[in-house]
Amino acid sequence: MRELVADIPRRRRLRAGMVGGGRGSFFAPVHRAALRLSNRFDLVAGAFSSDPATGREAGAALGLAPARNHGDFRAFAEDEAGRADPVEVVIVVTPNHLHFEPCRQFLAAGIPVICDKPLAATAAEARTLARLAAADDRFLAVTYTYTGYPMVRDARARIREGEIGEVRFVAVEYLLEWLADDPARLGKGGVWRGDPARAGATGALGDVGTHAFHLAEFLTGQRCTALAARLLSTVAGFGLDDTDVVQMEFDGGAHGLLWASLAAPGHRNGLRFRIVGSRGTLEWQQEAPETLRLSRLNAADLVYRRGQADNTPDARTAISLPAGNPEAYLEALANLYCDCATALEAGRDWRRATPVPLADAAEGLRGVLLSEAAVASSRARAWVPFPAG
Repeated sequence: MRELVADIPRRRRLRAGMVGGGRGSFFAPVHRAALRLSNRFDLVAGAFSSDPATGREAGAALGLAPARNHGDFRAFAEDEAGRADPVEVVIVVTPNHLHFEPCRQFLAAGIPVICDKPLAATAAEARTLARLAAADDRFLAVTYTYTGYPMVRDARARIREGEIGEVRFVAVEYLLEWLADDPARLGKGGVWRGDPARAGATGALGDVGTHAFHLAEFLTGQRCTALAARLLSTVAGFGLDDTDVVQMEFDGGAHGLLWASLAAPGHRNGLRFRIVGSRGTLEWQQEAPETLRLSRLNAADLVYRRGQADNTPDARTAISLPAGNPEAYLEALANLYCDCATALEAGRDWRRATPVPLADAAEGLRGVLLSEAAVASSRARAWVPFPAG
């Protein structure tokens, strides 16, 4: 089924709420656009800002009933827990340091949560959320957007089918240029990313490096067991690392390298992976997401294209347009929301309801633990074990 264009027969829309995302929010409008594109949710309630007036302005603009347009997320959680028709999921799109408490409150109220990454600002907070979610296998998903691209899912399936042989090396990178120019252009989103009190222990690593790290584990099925990191600050006044290099070892025997930067001129959104196996290498770039390149040992290269008959089943479930009609970032995030809707409808069986696994609380925790381990490694200039969850 092509999820994003499957509008007949009509499917029930799930009632969704949102915490964060008022005027000036950098990324929440993208989440709302993906929600609409998924055609699986109705946004019916929310607390959109720590400033009540800003929050109510957003709720009114989004068409919420006044009674469900809250000035505070705590009042929002309390009200929904007591309703006969509570929201069926809450989406948390606040700055990093404000993820923990809304997630905790709604999970405690028995309401499923979708949280923008990272799951929390500190490892202690992330562990608390992971324990709370695990206690009754409560639904908590983290939006690692890039796993929603069809050709990323195609690569994952091909690796699992053994197409490149034994995975030996994993190279992942995420390079951006915005900090090399003027972070103030991003408004408040550019300011808090350099503030340890609001962004967490790392800058570039926690912001974009965690996407690359999650892709490495998502694609290969292997877990990082140890790492050696250098966290660098090359831009005056930013406050956190802006460029990072991390060597990794994995439990399946692979080795890896992660390179992340917010200050790499010429790289607009340079997420890329190369998975090197014993028989070939798979390579994908987010700026050219329609193709997956396979370089084979002693054979001609192959280029797999989204929408063709030889795409894997995992890729085909995420494809909505014919080949040659580009699909990209919004569709990738919308695919994740479709997956979340399918999982939520499955109830207790939510973990087995989707063609590829959702990033759950445990995956979100690993993204936060990456920063913890990298800070320790960079300070000691030494290899450190990846922390236990």
